Amino acid sequence: MPASSASASSARPARLHVVAIGGVHQFAHILPVAFELERRHPGQVTVFVCTGEEASAARARALESGGPVPQIVAMDLPRAMRMLPGNLHKTVRLATWAKRLCDADAILCAERTSTVLRRLRGDCPPILHIPHGAGDRAVGFEKRFTLFDHVMVAGEKDRERLLASGFVQPADCTVTGPIKLSTVLPAAAKRAPLFDNARPTILYNPHFCRTLSSMEAFGRRLVEAVARDGRYNLVVAPHVRLARHLSARQRRQWQALAVPGQVVVDLGSARCNDMTYTLGADLYLGDVSSQVYEFLVRPRPCLFVDARGVDWRDSDDYAMWHFGDVIGADADPVAAIDRAFASHHAYLAWQRERMAYSIAGIGWTADGSPTLGGRNPVGAAAGIVERYAGLPVGLAAGQWTAAA
Repeated sequence: MPASSASASSARPARLHVVAIGGVHQFAHILPVAFELERRHPGQVTVFVCTGEEASAARARALESGGPVPQIVAMDLPRAMRMLPGNLHKTVRLATWAKRLCDADAILCAERTSTVLRRLRGDCPPILHIPHGAGDRAVGFEKRFTLFDHVMVAGEKDRERLLASGFVQPADCTVTGPIKLSTVLPAAAKRAPLFDNARPTILYNPHFCRTLSSMEAFGRRLVEAVARDGRYNLVVAPHVRLARHLSARQRRQWQALAVPGQVVVDLGSARCNDMTYTLGADLYLGDVSSQVYEFLVRPRPCLFVDARGVDWRDSDDYAMWHFGDVIGADADPVAAIDRAFASHHAYLAWQRERMAYSIAGIGWTADGSPTLGGRNPVGAAAGIVERYAGLPVGLAAGQWTAAA
């Protein structure tokens, strides 16, 4: 249980700080909780982002949600610090803004760099964490979890693996359910098809890490083969962190592969983050991205590219590769896609079972539409933040209902 918050005995209202510095692609995992907290405690929530552009994006999300807009602060860097390598900017921002960030009763974040606050400040309040996604890679289960006061995960899969790691204790980890899915799914049925034709659509979603990604070894061959074959549509939508590090020349080269009406190359639009592609495609093709768990909210065929010759079958880091066929980077892309569609029946039961283990409350109606069974992950997460901040909980445990 959290210690009593200083706000309980202080005359000032409690302050709830939401540190959203992992990039716009993480916003959907954390900002809905910030908006719910602002609804329950007007004027007591501040969202911290890295740039003015991100502040505008966060404000737009709040307005789209129909709820109140919390205070949103862009953590500007001192001019001299802007010359540092980009991979240091988050840490430098946290160090520069540490005093302001820690002047709170609770901090909520979706990345783990924010744990540096615990090392920088002896007065650091409780830090709570919502991981951004439900992937299988070991990097998602690492030592910095020991620095969080509480972790909120999407399902039992992640909770059990965190407990097995020893970095989190049972009382400090709660399955709230999937924040992002709970806010996206209600309107999913109203989305337009990705293409204005009857061809099945393939989503190619390579990971950003060069040592894990299949994009260089497989991506171009895939686009050329699908375009030549003519029976499928294709969306090339790599993880936004991969696209962000492409040079201008590389971006032009990839975008030149687009084929109007058949092949889309999206290197970082909002559609890469809002489940437009994972909900709209008919087959997922990738390597190790956690977005496959977003795709499988409706179980469909999957295909994975092993570009490194990995010994993956008994590794928890590659559990997702049991959702479909695994091919090498030199395989015939179209023949592999054909087989993946034809063999999906062999993987369907396992996809459903693993999704139920990974995403709390997930189920499917008779027509295959996903449902979260009346759970409200946003409300659950907001209630945990309230408890750690010493605030009355908006809804008693067990009373959370599905969001409208």
